[in-house]
Amino acid sequence: MYDFYYGSKEEILKNPANFILFCKRLLPRWLNGTPDSECLAIWKILNEAKNKPKVLVETGSGASSLVFFIYCALNDGRLFSWDTNGSKGSYLRSIISDAICKPLGIDIHKVWTFIPFNSTDKHVGIESLSELGLKADFGFFDSWHTWDHLHGEIQAFETVANSEFIVALDDAYYDKKSYNYSFVNMLRKKMGLAPVSEPKDNKCLPFYSETENLLNANFKAVLKIEDSYKTSYSFDVFFDYFEYDRIAMNKLGLEEKHNLDHRFDAWHVTR
Repeated sequence: MYDFYYGSKEEILKNPANFILFCKRLLPRWLNGTPDSECLAIWKILNEAKNKPKVLVETGSGASSLVFFIYCALNDGRLFSWDTNGSKGSYLRSIISDAICKPLGIDIHKVWTFIPFNSTDKHVGIESLSELGLKADFGFFDSWHTWDHLHGEIQAFETVANSEFIVALDDAYYDKKSYNYSFVNMLRKKMGLAPVSEPKDNKCLPFYSETENLLNANFKAVLKIEDSYKTSYSFDVFFDYFEYDRIAMNKLGLEEKHNLDHRFDAWHVTR
């Protein structure tokens, strides 16, 4: 179903960034929530890292999974994705198998492990990588969008992270402490229910600030990465293509159009 012909393996290797966008545009909207400019920024960070990441951790899945998979497939890496929606993993697996694995001659199961469960679970969450004897080099966090949960994910990631690693966030401008009222009110809207009010004590600093403070408190050196997303997102066709549903998202607080500079942020960390 998704075995559209992009070109030979040699042609893919000449311009993998274009291949990423080709595969990304095969995705349905419910899986294509990450801007093109952010995906390319992630790709650039991975490829320009002094020590090439070999074990990648992702919470939440979608367009970013394609970037991580292609990177791992071309660099002998491993990708572990956690998402409580198992259907996303199955759908992505069919696209990756047809559009990426077939032309590259890659066995998906040797590259990608999808875990349809809570990323902070002690038995099958991020911490379980230690039982596989693996150290993580890159963590991308995009799941429940509360600081309490993100804090737990980063803490779990720290237990399995290498001596040097990269932490990256999607929707880094969110400032919800314990409960994602925006997402819940979107579901209530679909159900024909009135929105519930968000209490004042549910606010925290934006995730990018909370994360940087946490990393600085725990590690020797934390360097903010100057990512390409911030200089390219204003020209990204993704935002125009999905303009009308994004208007509704902004009204519900699921996106902050005025704060897109900090939709994506990343740090290089040394213990």
